[in-house]
Amino acid sequence: MITNRDLVEKTKPILKETYFQVFICIALASALPQIISSVSPQNVLLNIVVVCLSGYLQLGIAVYCLDVFNKGEGEFTTIFSRFNGIKPIVFILVLSIAIVLGFILLVIPGIILALMYSQVFFILADDPDIDVIEAFNLSEKMMRNHKWQLFMLNLEAFLYFIAGIFTLFIWWVWLLPRYSIAYAGFYEELKKEFKSK
Repeated sequence: MITNRDLVEKTKPILKETYFQVFICIALASALPQIISSVSPQNVLLNIVVVCLSGYLQLGIAVYCLDVFNKGEGEFTTIFSRFNGIKPIVFILVLSIAIVLGFILLVIPGIILALMYSQVFFILADDPDIDVIEAFNLSEKMMRNHKWQLFMLNLEAFLYFIAGIFTLFIWWVWLLPRYSIAYAGFYEELKKEFKSK
């Protein structure tokens, strides 16, 4: 498996011409649920809509990042291309419940479950016909012996984003695309290794 440093470095030529475009696409799609829920945070119906929207957007961002990683470019409309069916809603609900239960038990099980099932939206992006349970099982199998590496990649991204605050968030224009595409690359490397077994 490729190292995290090499994975992040691999995004440099991919994003050479498109840093700002990728930043705008991912930032807008990521901010959309927060913008909608800020309209009326106490409205239960609106919060249910936001959870459903989050599932579709997570899937759309996964599709977009995989396109950018594999083809070197992606269309903003790709993020909204999978707004059909209820699978993304089921995925986000099952994933959220699993992680919350893990955090209720203790913090560490929640982190382990989040890492174990971190690839489900990439798997669904790759194979829209996959069953929910099958996708979660596949993510768990793919992440065996790789949870620590993804944890370190997440930690590295988190620390860089904290450091980005001191640049008045300007550094985030570089960080968000770089790490979003690196996560897609991580999935592609996992998939390659899993298929070779």
